[in-house]
Amino acid sequence: MLRSLLLKKVQNKGLYNGGLQFGRQDVWLKPIASFKPTNNIHIVGQTNSYSTFNARATGNSSGSSSGSGQAKKKKISIWAKFKAFSTFAVSGVLVVGASGLAGLVIYLILSELFSPSGDTRMFNRAVSVVETDPAARQLLQCQDSESHKERLKAYGELLTDDRWTRNRPISSVRRIGRDGKEHHYMRFHVESKAKLALVHVEARQSETSYVPDVISMYMDVPGEKRYYFIKPKVSLPPRKGFLGVNWGPKKEKD
Repeated sequence: MLRSLLLKKVQNKGLYNGGLQFGRQDVWLKPIASFKPTNNIHIVGQTNSYSTFNARATGNSSGSSSGSGQAKKKKISIWAKFKAFSTFAVSGVLVVGASGLAGLVIYLILSELFSPSGDTRMFNRAVSVVETDPAARQLLQCQDSESHKERLKAYGELLTDDRWTRNRPISSVRRIGRDGKEHHYMRFHVESKAKLALVHVEARQSETSYVPDVISMYMDVPGEKRYYFIKPKVSLPPRKGFLGVNWGPKKEKD
């Protein structure tokens, strides 16, 4: 129906005479049976380029370049690791050595100041004995009164040119005696306003406490006799008879 109407309109306008006439050619209108979309779309001006190289060749070349790069990376990484390890090892040794040295210094200082057998404690004990002894103060001609006592100066050797008495070192020696125990020998000076004296101290390792036992202590004042604070105990050897033989009868031990 619709087709017949269209043909009539075209005949009325003189455009259709059994077909459309465009010059000498007749074009017949035919209905389109079906429309099928296609994916073949050509874009004008777009060109596609294709490589003529072999894929295997390019793959081998890229693999060789990547392999050389990985080898370089491995070499660099090994050197960097070795450098980092050596730096860490050296710094660790320095830290451990410095820590050990600091610990040793701290131990020596603490043992010197607070150890009962240290030079500082021994020196303080000996000075307190001299200060509290009336005979020693009399030999030093201390100007004492009932309300005031002269303060004594105690210091080490006089060979140094330092005027500060605290910077003069105390003479101190430790050695093993004949009895197999450690003996501590010390010498220092005591000064009053009138006199200067030299004090000798000998202490022995104690068997019952950490504080050594003072077995001998005396003071030498110029122009005066030696004054003993603690007299040493002299062990006398046993008497022997004529020609080193005891001719008398042997004493029976109970």
